[in-house]
Amino acid sequence: MAGRHIELGQVDDELAGHNARLLAHALRVAQEGNRLIAAAADRGVPCSEADVATLRVLLFNATYIRDIGRTLGGMLRCSAAWGRLPQPLLLPPPAFTLANGRQLWVGATNIVDSRIVGDMVAYRDLIVFTAPDAFDGFPEPGSGIDAKLLTRDGAHVYRLFGRANDLDLDLAREASADQGFAPERRAWACAPEGGPDVCVVSRLRSDAWFQFPARVLSVAGALALAFLAGLCVLWRLHAGSAKTELRKAILGGDIQVHYQPLRQLATRRLAGFEALARWRARGQDVSPSLFVPLAEAMGLGRALSRRVTSQALRDLHQRLRDNPELYISINVSAADLKDAGYRNFLMDAVNEHGLTPANVALEITEGTPLSDGHVLSMVKTLRGKGFKVFIDDFGTGHSNLNYLAELQADAIKLDRSFTGAIGAEDAGTLIVDHVINISRELGISLIIEGIETEEQASYLLARQPAAVGQGWLFGRPVPLSEIVAD
Repeated sequence: MAGRHIELGQVDDELAGHNARLLAHALRVAQEGNRLIAAAADRGVPCSEADVATLRVLLFNATYIRDIGRTLGGMLRCSAAWGRLPQPLLLPPPAFTLANGRQLWVGATNIVDSRIVGDMVAYRDLIVFTAPDAFDGFPEPGSGIDAKLLTRDGAHVYRLFGRANDLDLDLAREASADQGFAPERRAWACAPEGGPDVCVVSRLRSDAWFQFPARVLSVAGALALAFLAGLCVLWRLHAGSAKTELRKAILGGDIQVHYQPLRQLATRRLAGFEALARWRARGQDVSPSLFVPLAEAMGLGRALSRRVTSQALRDLHQRLRDNPELYISINVSAADLKDAGYRNFLMDAVNEHGLTPANVALEITEGTPLSDGHVLSMVKTLRGKGFKVFIDDFGTGHSNLNYLAELQADAIKLDRSFTGAIGAEDAGTLIVDHVINISRELGISLIIEGIETEEQASYLLARQPAAVGQGWLFGRPVPLSEIVAD
């Protein structure tokens, strides 16, 4: 019995880790498609030579998208890969349409060349084609995991992995299910509400995953089995599953906070720090791109955010009080902004350390649903109290000038994926210059992420001297003890 308990627990851990990795990757793919659609919107005469050139620049910077094109009346007119088509081509009926108006085709034959099969997403007059290999490596080879990416209500399927045709998702059932000692293990995870409508559900038979260790234990004899099982149970009680470990880390204060400096491009003077959550489990660093989505899927996103905020203000309050012009920037999720108690939490936190709201910048991702009245009201209330509001990872979501005007942000942060093209390829200049013009047009500050070389810094300084830079050139994220006096 003890050996079986160990076996099942290890299978559950494997599924939880797989789901966290797959969900994080799916969000990256979706966000890249959204970023390209947003960047290509309203860019002059559709399908003109200049427009096709712009589409090609956007495609050059993409990782998971193989083509982007323009449509009119249900017909593909041009694309970055194929140029302007001699004759418009009719789009097939979409597999389904999401609530936000995006149409999706799953495993569809390419409109131009039937030898190519992949997924497509269309919104208004734009369509992006996902790379056929965008999800290569999922599930991990030899894992035996079946998985499915689908909408939260389970009605629409984005992608299948393995033999997952009959693998359905019912959140109410999953949340209350007790798998006990069932050999077929299931696990699920969903993106935070308000973001992309995507969940992952997976399964694995324990005997398929743990067949070899089970045979070894069965041969070892009753006494050896009891001894090994006891050791493993003790280890599991100490380390726990991935979810249990993360829960303990967040609620028990084992999440660490590192600080990355932000500096004025013109003078290199310190402008502030960004607080970044770090987690070390079983002696290894776990990427925030994995554990942050997992925490949010577990309903611990708000607890993680508050833990980071409290730690950051406790660590840096003296530095901020000595130099009131400095600020600490903190990532804020949609769950935080939907929490009626979040405003009081922030006010209590700054007052406790003798700070003012101006010492704190709230980084809100571009995908935050401002259509939610509670979210928009909270953002405006916090800004009215004096907190700075930044739009994080600008260019990777779906915002536009109306979004920015409605939010009335203090600054936009240009995503590092655009900065990386500077100095390496002229194509990157189009997007960077466009964002610089947006910041000037709206009269808001610009923060540029991912600056790693002097060439990048010089390019940006020449075009926007008032910008703030963040990246390895100015300092890597470090714990409090390694912050250099400035």
